[in-house]
Order: sequence, then structure tokens, then C-alpha cells
Amino acid sequence: MSRLFVLPCGYEDVDKGSLTLLKDCGKIVKTPYHVYLIDDPDGVTLVDTGTSVRWKERHPEQLLKVSSVCLREEEHLDKLLASIGYTPDKVDYVINTHLHYDHCGNNEMFPRARFYINELEMAHALAPGWWESFNYVRAVFDIDELKYEQISGEFDVTPAVKIIPTPGHTAGHQSVVVSLEKTGTVVLTGDAVYMRENLDDPILPGLYVDAKQCAQSMSKLKHLVDLRKGTMILSHSEEYMTSEGWRPLQKPVHVFE
Repeated sequence: MSRLFVLPCGYEDVDKGSLTLLKDCGKIVKTPYHVYLIDDPDGVTLVDTGTSVRWKERHPEQLLKVSSVCLREEEHLDKLLASIGYTPDKVDYVINTHLHYDHCGNNEMFPRARFYINELEMAHALAPGWWESFNYVRAVFDIDELKYEQISGEFDVTPAVKIIPTPGHTAGHQSVVVSLEKTGTVVLTGDAVYMRENLDDPILPGLYVDAKQCAQSMSKLKHLVDLRKGTMILSHSEEYMTSEGWRPLQKPVHVFE
């Protein structure tokens, strides 16, 4: 049976205006980080790798000045994997929804895995414009030992795990659709949707490179979940959406089957 684990990898205190465009600017809120492990008969897939366990060494000085990462040792990705019976060398595939520092920070832990990244995302991450450069920390993803496969459009990693393009937050952002026996369709939004408020109001996330694409990607994911009566798990929220309404993620690790 396929299973999906939601791994809580610390949090960062951020200005809410960066999550909800121009709303509640100046209000500091706790923003959780999650990594997802999918174990199905065709392999073990990790979606994103969180903030680096060595973030104080890896992040540039200007980012250290403004970031307020809280990452306890038990929330280190390798420790979380061990807590559910996995080690980094058991991971076959890694999908980076995008290459911002809080979604690819521990890529270095998985030299055996095959990585999947959108080709536009890799191009922007290696040579970002000034308006998007702040969140790209090259030291955590541009690593010779890692095996990146650059893709465009939709891509099936396994029969149960599908990548779909959801640009807007970044040029090459992608989300993941997982098929589970009991839960059915589960959509992992990445940063296409930050939190419940983005969908309920609706209101755009506060960080994007293309507002129109961002809105279209949000609508695309919402339509997919509505159509399939599925489940949506948001990148920086402790709630998830079902056809019956919003529910809290269980602690310490939520498991979907």
C-alpha cells in the first residue's frame, strides 16, 4: 500500500504580507516548513527537502540578517526520516517544487537519488534576475554529485506520483499529484498556495514573479481537487483541505494512505 508522510521541518517567522498580498503587512506569523515522503511499490519519492540543517553555514550573510529559522535537531530531515524508518539512501527520487532555499536546502543528503526540476526553474535559479535572487541560495542546490533531470510540462515519476507545472510563484514552479488507495487524489501545492486564506478569500500569495500565472495555478489546483474530491496539502500551513472542509495536520507526522 502507498503511503504519504508529512514531515514537519521547523518553521520561520515571516511578515504575513509575504503570504497574503498587501494584507496584514507587518504582522509576524509562524510559517511551518514541510517535506513529503511518498512510499509506493515503484519507489520512494521525496517532495522538497526543506531548509538546510546547516543553514547558518550555507545561507549568505544578507539572508541570515533577515531570516529567523527555527530548526530543532529532531526536525532535521535525516532525523525525521529515521523516525519513520527511512534513511537518505533509501530515497529513489526527489522532486523540488522549486529551488528557493526552504525547498531544496537538504538536497545534498541524497546523492543516490534522481532529482526532477523544471528546466525554467533551473535556468532562473542559476542566473536569477535581481527581483528573484534573494531566495535562491546556490550553495544548497548547485552540487556536482547530484543527478538533476530537467523536465518541462507534466511528468510521471511513478504511476502514483505525477508532476504538473504551476508557474507564478517562480517561473518554473511545479506541484505534485499523488494517487493513494484510501485517500484518493492528494495535491502537494508547493508554494503555488501558501495557506488557507489564499484560497478562501481568495488572495494571491505575497511573493511571485507573475501574478496572472500565480492566480491561474491556484485556480488549476483548486479545480483539480474539487473535480476529484481530493485532498490539498499546502506548503506552509498546518491545515489541509478535503471535500468535507479544512482539517489540522496530526503531530508529529501525519500519514495518508
